Order: sequence, then C-alpha cells, then structure tokens
Amino acid sequence: MSIQNLKNPLTKEYSDYKDYVLSDGNIPWFFKNRTTYFSETYKGDKPIDIGYFSHTLVDRPHQEHEYKYAIPKIDSSFFEQSYLILKSILNYNNITLNVLYRLNLNLTLHQTPSKSVYHTDLPYPHKIFILYLTTCSGETFVKIEDTEFKSKPKQDKVIVFDGKYKHCQGVPKLNEKRIVLVANYI
Repeated sequence: MSIQNLKNPLTKEYSDYKDYVLSDGNIPWFFKNRTTYFSETYKGDKPIDIGYFSHTLVDRPHQEHEYKYAIPKIDSSFFEQSYLILKSILNYNNITLNVLYRLNLNLTLHQTPSKSVYHTDLPYPHKIFILYLTTCSGETFVKIEDTEFKSKPKQDKVIVFDGKYKHCQGVPKLNEKRIVLVANYI
C-alpha cells in the first residue's frame, strides 16, 4: 500500500471545524524546533530539520522519557471536536478506528531546509491519517522501499498510509501556511 486518498464527506460540522481552526486566534500554537524527539535540529550552524507549530490534542505514548507514560493522553479541550471529525471521515470510508495513539493540529511556515527529516511517528504498528486544512506547496513524502510517493496538500484532502514507512513533509512557499490534522491510529 502506498498513499491512499480517502473521501471527505464535507459535512457542515467539518466546515465549521475548519473555519474555527483557520480563524485567527482560536487555536493556541506551540513551537517545536524539530520533527521528532530523536532528530537533530542543527549540524554545527546548519539547520537539518524544520520547526513547526503544534497543538497537541492527544499526546502520543512516550517511551523516550522516564517521567512520561506509555499511554496516550488527551491534552486539549479541542479534542472532542477534532476526534469527531477524524471519526466521521474514517466511518465515511468504512475504516474502523480501534485505538487512537496521537492527534495533532500542525502548522508549518516557510523556512530552511525545504523538508523535514524522514522519520516514523511511533515505534510500533500504526496508520497515519492526514487531513489537509489548507492548500499549499508543502508536500507529504513517503518512502516505500526505493520509491518516494508524494501527496500535494489541497484543502479538504485526506490521505492515509502505513506508519512503518518513513515520511517527511516539505515546507510551504513564502506566505503560505501548511495546516493539517494528523492522527496515528490502528
């Protein structure tokens, strides 16, 4: 399986959700200086990974810190609305949601380098769901064996792929915003 496109039912609830997320001042964004906990931000003075803004809805199970628990944790009052959007899109595509490991809103702006580092989100089996809330030039790249697959962000587009494959994101052009809802699930 490579990148699979899902159908978005474009419900009124989804439209209201998207309008809320994209309106100025509704979502508190928190800066992350690297894609994953294990990636390096700089090599000397040269950036090797990108930074982005995140709003964690469900924090992933952590194994990299002793003080974190290996269980997901709801981390936002905006969780329920986001979960219902995820669930409605998966249900519309006849996909069963068994366990939600992580749910995030991510905002990426133009920067150097032009791509994040290739990575996997979790060290165990999962699927990755990406709902593009904006149209921009920051593509999603997925490496499967020796082939690189790409997905161009288009507002309302939804993709899923197997989380065992390394992936990365391109950064958008100047004056564009790449805003996505990302889920890790089985």
